[in-house]
Amino acid sequence: MDPADAFWNTLREFRDDTLIIQALLVIGYLFTIWRIAKKPGHRTDSLVKVFLAAAFLWNGVACFLLYCWDYSLARFLAGPLYIVVGFLFIVDLLGPKKIRFTFSVPPLRRAAVAFFILLAFLFPVLGIFTGHGMIALPGFPCPMAGFTLALLTAAIPNIDRTILALLLVWAFVNIPKVFGFVNCYEEITLVLTGFYALWVYKTTPAKDHCSSTTAP
Repeated sequence: MDPADAFWNTLREFRDDTLIIQALLVIGYLFTIWRIAKKPGHRTDSLVKVFLAAAFLWNGVACFLLYCWDYSLARFLAGPLYIVVGFLFIVDLLGPKKIRFTFSVPPLRRAAVAFFILLAFLFPVLGIFTGHGMIALPGFPCPMAGFTLALLTAAIPNIDRTILALLLVWAFVNIPKVFGFVNCYEEITLVLTGFYALWVYKTTPAKDHCSSTTAP
């Protein structure tokens, strides 16, 4: 079987077997957006971290280590990476509390964040143009990474830099898909989000990065 067909057949099987969880993840996305927009603060930060920790741990184990076990990239990089990210959200929840989610950023930056969040929801729709639409749903690993990067971009400088770095690694590892690897051209949404997040991080004054690591 063609590698691209095998890849999409695996994702289709994962989608069909986990539709209820996929729906719950989308509801979690919407709840997260609403809480950050309407009720920012410590309680919202805690709820979002719990959700993201659960979502990353789920995808790390279920998608990468179970359904995609036959792919070396999944079992040796993606699965461990997602599990570590999920663990780090728990660490920040219980410990330093570096991450403080907000949409209270300048208008252009807020519009960019909204755009990249929208791209995460559109990920499965864009697949229609390459013949596999509505397979990789928004709760799948890559759109979820894009969604999380968008949230962290709005939160800069109050972030966990290790989480950001790991998500950027995953975003840029997927660059070959933008050029046609396994016919997953919609991966451009994650890659662009990664470049934007990196740009915002690098253009934020260094003193702000330092203050974010000592935030109570």
